Amino acid sequence: MCICVALASSGLACVRRTLTIKTDPPGAQVFIDDDLVGETPLDYEFTYYGTRKIVIEKRDADGKLEYERETVFARIGAPYYERFPLDFVSEVLVPIDIHDNHQLRFQLRKKKFRSMDEVKEGLVRNAEELRAKAYSTEIR
Repeated sequence: MCICVALASSGLACVRRTLTIKTDPPGAQVFIDDDLVGETPLDYEFTYYGTRKIVIEKRDADGKLEYERETVFARIGAPYYERFPLDFVSEVLVPIDIHDNHQLRFQLRKKKFRSMDEVKEGLVRNAEELRAKAYSTEIR
């Protein structure tokens, strides 16, 4: 019992949780749960496991999106030693640092820019399709 109390109070044990995010090309902004946390490559330390909303975007010098925005809901699961009741052992009793690293990689796609004429044509085409559906006599 004395050994457990001594180890627990010594502060020797530690589980360090990190999420490593890399992109190709590097230098993209990373938002985790709608908070800007940095640019890739990035090591993000977290406390709790679970699902995280991750948004990746890369902009040019003028601030326009250069690559398609990526939005992912990543499930970061706890390893076996971080589940009850083993988590007490790994967090408090084991006198070594444990590093739990999760890695995500993203291949960014170049954004395709369309001319204003192409945008207008697409909007008119969509409007005509919606009008045709609205005036359609068929019941779906």
